[in-house]
Amino acid sequence: MTSEKCTDGNFWDSIQHNCQPCETKYSIQAGSEFTENCGWSDEQHQVDVSHTTCRDGTFNDGYHIKCQNCRSCLTTQFIACSTTTDTICCKQGEQVFSGKCITQLLPTTVITTVMRKTSTITDSVSNSSRPASPTPHQSLPQTPSQKPSLTPSQTSFQNSSSAIDLTGIYVFLGILSTLTLLCLFLVIKRRRTKHFNQEFQQCCNGADQESPSKKERYEQTISYNIIKEIDNDHMTGSAYLLAPEVQGKPLKTVLNNLDVLEELVLVLDPDISGAKNTRHLAAQCSFSFAWINYAYSMKDHKSPLVAVLEGVVTKNPDWTVGHLAELLTTIGRNDAVEILAKLPAGVEE
Repeated sequence: MTSEKCTDGNFWDSIQHNCQPCETKYSIQAGSEFTENCGWSDEQHQVDVSHTTCRDGTFNDGYHIKCQNCRSCLTTQFIACSTTTDTICCKQGEQVFSGKCITQLLPTTVITTVMRKTSTITDSVSNSSRPASPTPHQSLPQTPSQKPSLTPSQTSFQNSSSAIDLTGIYVFLGILSTLTLLCLFLVIKRRRTKHFNQEFQQCCNGADQESPSKKERYEQTISYNIIKEIDNDHMTGSAYLLAPEVQGKPLKTVLNNLDVLEELVLVLDPDISGAKNTRHLAAQCSFSFAWINYAYSMKDHKSPLVAVLEGVVTKNPDWTVGHLAELLTTIGRNDAVEILAKLPAGVEE
């Protein structure tokens, strides 16, 4: 005792000539308690510090002048006390998680990969020693950075839950990304097809509004000859390969004969160095340079040759197979004329 006149928790006030509680001179501090007589002697000398840290197994939450003994728990699930908090005893069916008592969750079925990882973690934890429970008069020492120990079953359950959560998130994101890409692809495809049909219809109806400057550049760079209407009685070149009955058939006969049309597409659509193709045929039919390039840009959806033939039939319904043969002869594609010769002569289209 530093004072012979006052009991512990009080100090001698020489001015008032009586004992005063320590809390009138100093504030109560959580995690600490007053020293004997707050460290003051009866002669008003401070012979010791006013506060001292709580001993192991005791705590002060800031409402007591002396540290209180930590309580003990009958259950195995508890949160050890510190110098500022009492021991927290978990109820039946609860477990310690992140410094709190939570309701114990039911086991969940885990996929094969997660079960293997969980089994490995469980075996590793089972081989280690399990910490002993504190006695009624003994508490677990805890540093500021120390976390409560977990049992092997708790460790296994936490790892399983984390793995399940991550797996579910990855699966959901994968499905969402796939659906988004699929919808985007369908929207783009629909818009491109619709735009192509509108552009093609405008070109076939003679509504191509190419600016004069573009047409001038086109005429300067491309020296294609635009053929005028050809009289059936003046067929020249390799058109003689066609039977007269075939020469006089409407041009749509070519579109209706899928076998002949497929062969023409195979030989005329590809861009082959040194050989004229559908581009040159379209130019002979007065299609604009921009329209031809657009038709080839949509090649994956529709054959440029088919687009050209449909456009010609729309603009010139009186054209015949002989007209097409003459155009193919003009661009030097007699092989295509030979394919036209395969059209049947005796069937009216």
